[in-house]
Amino acid sequence: MIAQLANEDVPGGRATKVDVAGAPALRRAYRSTVDEEKPSSAPEAVEQAALPTQRVDYVIPVPDDPGRWISINFSTPGDGDIDSEFTGVLVELFDAVVGTFRWSYE
Repeated sequence: MIAQLANEDVPGGRATKVDVAGAPALRRAYRSTVDEEKPSSAPEAVEQAALPTQRVDYVIPVPDDPGRWISINFSTPGDGDIDSEFTGVLVELFDAVVGTFRWSYE
């Protein structure tokens, strides 16, 4: 299933197979931008606050429980520039946090 998801198109980004907690997982990284042409019914203040964001999602199967998955998601506008070094560092920090994930059976 991970291989199939990794081969699906990710608009504005890409999907890759990774290892999380000793299991194959999917990492999707993509950009979310404000669609200025799309009409919005949101209040003007909310519209003005909308920023492009860098997003990262992890999808991990639950071991020994087929059909169950966990999704871990992150989104940041960074410093307002989703291509900046600072935004990249925030994404790296999120990846590092996910890298500490472990399953616990008590």
